[in-house]
Amino acid sequence: MADQETEAPRSHVHYTRGHDVVEDVPTWLRLSAAWAWRLIVVGIIVAALGSLFMQVSSLFIPVIIALFITAPLGTLVDRLERWHLPRGLGALVAILLLIIVVAGLMTLAGAEIAAGFDDLRVAALQGFNELVTWLAEGPLHVSADQLENARQTVMDYLQGNAAGLASGALSITGTVTGLIAGIAIALLTLFFFLRDGEGMWRWAVGLLPDRNVDSVDRAGRGAWLTLRRYTQTTVFVAFVDAVGIGLGAWILGVPLALPIGILVFLFSFIPLFGATISGIIAVLVALVDGGTVTALWMVGIVLLVQQIEGNVLYPWLFGKVASLHPLVILITVSVGTITLGLVGAVIAVPIVSFFVAFGRGLHAELSEPPPLTTGQLPVIAQRSKDALLRAKDRMTHTSQIRVRGRGSAQGSADDAPARGAEDSAGPEPTEGTIRVRRPREDEPRD
Repeated sequence: MADQETEAPRSHVHYTRGHDVVEDVPTWLRLSAAWAWRLIVVGIIVAALGSLFMQVSSLFIPVIIALFITAPLGTLVDRLERWHLPRGLGALVAILLLIIVVAGLMTLAGAEIAAGFDDLRVAALQGFNELVTWLAEGPLHVSADQLENARQTVMDYLQGNAAGLASGALSITGTVTGLIAGIAIALLTLFFFLRDGEGMWRWAVGLLPDRNVDSVDRAGRGAWLTLRRYTQTTVFVAFVDAVGIGLGAWILGVPLALPIGILVFLFSFIPLFGATISGIIAVLVALVDGGTVTALWMVGIVLLVQQIEGNVLYPWLFGKVASLHPLVILITVSVGTITLGLVGAVIAVPIVSFFVAFGRGLHAELSEPPPLTTGQLPVIAQRSKDALLRAKDRMTHTSQIRVRGRGSAQGSADDAPARGAEDSAGPEPTEGTIRVRRPREDEPRD
């Protein structure tokens, strides 16, 4: 009974006043809680930034597009500056060249569409009639009444949604107005990025603490180089795709070959999906105009060009520029498409690639041990250099090297007879200096 009375208070020792209850929480639960509240804070910040971005996306998207265009055009401006052309004037020349190229392609595409639209319309009507004939006389045996009901249903739907179509046209008009405003913002931003981009980056990095400036600067420049290589490679690969598929369509006699090539070029900037979409459009045009045989030939050309792109050009030019897993690219493109549509699909992967490269570069910078910055290093290096030079000088006529310090008792008496000529030729040896002498005649040799 006495033992039970003495043991009872000991069982409640964990709940006495002044005891830290956190010590009773398991380690795995404390770690999980620490990670959890940090992830919650990061998630709230990311959600807030995403909401702000969506509210002013009409401003941010042109700026981001201008940043992507700055990456490849910056090389041209740097070259013009090396040719003693002022950087502002070089930026203006680069932008004018860009506008001329884009306007020229759009003009050629418009003229091609205007010239081949009538032929394509006639071919489309003929193909539709053939489809109706096949539905009526083919294995499906669709009756004329069913076809008429389907036609009437489509006409009723169009008439009933005329107001919606009109409002859609007005929204398209508003979209065109916003597009013009976005192009103006992008061109102005592009000019300032090309002219003052270096100064803007230095100012932004200068806001950081001094101890982090160099690391962030090197990581940012490495990420910018990655973005530049990504955009340059993407433009080149898109150009190869456009030339290959457009030339194949022209050889097959498919109308709108030039617009098809331009469409392939634009859709090639969408990873994973762009090439497939543009290839399907090219095959459909070939099917409408030339029938099944022409469509099959077009399918072969599209597959051949895309295989060369995926198995030769990308591994050769890209290397590990993006270094993103295909699943990451798929999720990134999907999120960009859901949030910002076609523009989001284009800009999502470059943004992720830039931040991945920046994070890796910053991690590499912060993981390196800090360099030695002692004031004695120059002195030590100079003394070591002098000692090695003297040793090299004297090893040409000696076969023995002895190292001794100042005031060393051993060797001072033995070396006295042989030191005369050498000491007169050079200064008194100091600690750490390699002293080389010629062996005496009576000294035993190994």
